[in-house]
Amino acid sequence: MSPKFSPVPILMYHKVGEPVLTKRDTFLNVSAQNFSKQMCLLKRLGYTARTFGEVLEAWTYQKPLPPRTFVITFDDGYVNVGRYAAPILQELGFTATVFAVSQAVGKTNDWDEGTNNVVIPLMEWARLHELQGLGWEIAGHTAHHPHLDVLSDAEAFEEIVRGKAELEAELQAQVKTFCYPFGHLNPRTPELVKRAGFLGACTTQRGIAKQADNPFLLSRVKVAYRDNTLAFLYRLVLAPHLPDLRKKRRSSLSNLQA
Repeated sequence: MSPKFSPVPILMYHKVGEPVLTKRDTFLNVSAQNFSKQMCLLKRLGYTARTFGEVLEAWTYQKPLPPRTFVITFDDGYVNVGRYAAPILQELGFTATVFAVSQAVGKTNDWDEGTNNVVIPLMEWARLHELQGLGWEIAGHTAHHPHLDVLSDAEAFEEIVRGKAELEAELQAQVKTFCYPFGHLNPRTPELVKRAGFLGACTTQRGIAKQADNPFLLSRVKVAYRDNTLAFLYRLVLAPHLPDLRKKRRSSLSNLQA
């Protein structure tokens, strides 16, 4: 008999513990103190962390998952994730998934230059290897972090495939999952990701992921800088089930999920 799968929250983080000098510094940033409180709360509530790849493999090959499974994801691979988030997760026995930009490893998020977002260091290969050794998943995020929705199919596919191949060559491990840079994609992008050999991909769309969903259009729970414990629980438990009334962005997935 095939196992029955419960929905899985995929938490979306970028930066953890980055100093806040301006209001803009809170963008996609969570304080180390709040991050610790959030993870400790999940531990007390009996949640079990699995990597994004482990969840997709379980769903794909009908393998059981522990009750209250959740996933922690970090986009881009900032140094502060290894410095602040990793020790907290290691102490709690949690693993996570980092979506790494292969050509930016050890450099900076230069794709944010000119956008008023801070440009800060990204983890070196050595640190990614260390996290991999702790059971973390290093996953695909293209070679250069482009807007995939405006590239030709050939250009987008090259970015997706190159990012995967370069990570695999360095890490000596299969790269199984993917995340769309900026959350931007067009109706053809998920098929390109599938053709590149990934098991699935996550978006920036709000919601709780389910096995019945398109595995290349999985939703996440976006955690904000201002979230205290109650706000975090609201995002985790209640918000994903409410209508999304935000203005449509060009990364909207409404047509893709129709």
